[in-house]
Amino acid sequence: MNDRNHAEEVLVAWESLTAEMLTGDSVRAVEKIAPDDRGRIDLPSHAGVYAFWWIGDREQLMNANRHIMLKGPGGGDVDVYYHDWWPSDAPYPCLYVGKSTDLKKRFSQHLMRGTKGRVHPWIAGNRKAKPRTTSCQVRFGIEHVFSTESSPLQLIKKCVGFSYCDKFADNAVAERFFTEDRLVGHLRPWFNIDSER
Repeated sequence: MNDRNHAEEVLVAWESLTAEMLTGDSVRAVEKIAPDDRGRIDLPSHAGVYAFWWIGDREQLMNANRHIMLKGPGGGDVDVYYHDWWPSDAPYPCLYVGKSTDLKKRFSQHLMRGTKGRVHPWIAGNRKAKPRTTSCQVRFGIEHVFSTESSPLQLIKKCVGFSYCDKFADNAVAERFFTEDRLVGHLRPWFNIDSER
């Protein structure tokens, strides 16, 4: 086993990833990736790290419901407020960062494209509703933040973008894991925040 220091390679990989994912040109609108509710998705079906971005009017996002009440340790309430805390090198406000063994399938799971109207009920006191699945964080987040939006999928199509990186050579599983964590820490995506256990 070669235990040489990989710090330089990690730095080069990070710079390559940010060039691939964190530029305005790398972010594609959801409606360009999946133009209709059930048809083709223009993404690869292999592993990678991805991000969803708010590409719509920033003021619309900042004027939305930016508050959620989560369940914390011991069932206590944890009050979370989403701030404008994105770094200056982010091309847009980041909503969610994840990793997957199948980018196309995971994209579809996040959006629940075949489901019209609202999927998640609004709960008084800004309490977090139970998500329909464990894989629909973007749909759930948009429905919570835009609590009066009757067509959240249409809002997602027009105002949410997607970027990804699928170039992980050596030790790909570990590198995707660390890359996802690093991107979450750097981009501070709203919908990655969940209760601590």
